[in-house]
Amino acid sequence: MVFNGIFVAATLLFLTPLLYHLPKAVLASIIVLAVTGLVTPQALKHTWKASRPDGVVALVTFTVTLLAAPHLDKGIIIGTTLSIGLYLYRTMAPRVAVLGRHDDGTLRDLKINPNLTTSALVTAMRFDGSLYFANIAHFEDAILESVAENKEAKYLLVVGDAINYIDSSGEEMIHHLVAQLRGSGVELVFSGLKKQILDVMRATGLFNLIGEQNIFATEDLALAAIFQRLGEEAKNDALFTSLQQHT
Repeated sequence: MVFNGIFVAATLLFLTPLLYHLPKAVLASIIVLAVTGLVTPQALKHTWKASRPDGVVALVTFTVTLLAAPHLDKGIIIGTTLSIGLYLYRTMAPRVAVLGRHDDGTLRDLKINPNLTTSALVTAMRFDGSLYFANIAHFEDAILESVAENKEAKYLLVVGDAINYIDSSGEEMIHHLVAQLRGSGVELVFSGLKKQILDVMRATGLFNLIGEQNIFATEDLALAAIFQRLGEEAKNDALFTSLQQHT
């Protein structure tokens, strides 16, 4: 690739006078031959099968580029705009799963497995996406909805294994959310947070606000600590009994 780049640069700088007298038909055939290798119907078909939205973006970009020729920049701009719009659409509302314990000991989505063991004292949920300005409202609504649906719960566990990034808007939202939930008697607990998330929390002081005692490596460690704090109150809890059976 480096050699090809050097060759093209040298051709443009020093050899263009030699190509000046070539017939346009010859130049056109060179371009057509070069572009032919870029037109791969199988790749478009594969993209369509893997993801219909991606397939639509690819098809629209190809069509616009073809119709707008020789103004190829229009096709590039349209394709880039559609791709960015699709990314924002996908990440604005990531999947949020309220969790219960399966017979095998794992925490799973209650919507898919409605017969899972749950707790009246602890609400566990998983957020499958990064936290940034476009989806913080979705995350906050999901948290508050979970609290409203289980009003007896004293702890809300957020399983954060899938959170790969957090921006300043996300950090600020969690900061306010921790204070708001504490005012309502609910403690926010996290598990599985990655190093880059913890680094942001430490840098902004959010780590100290949440408290090291409320941040755990795994959801099982978090639940065990929560039920230990609850003491006698947790002994008749179904999720606590299930946790004991699988530890």
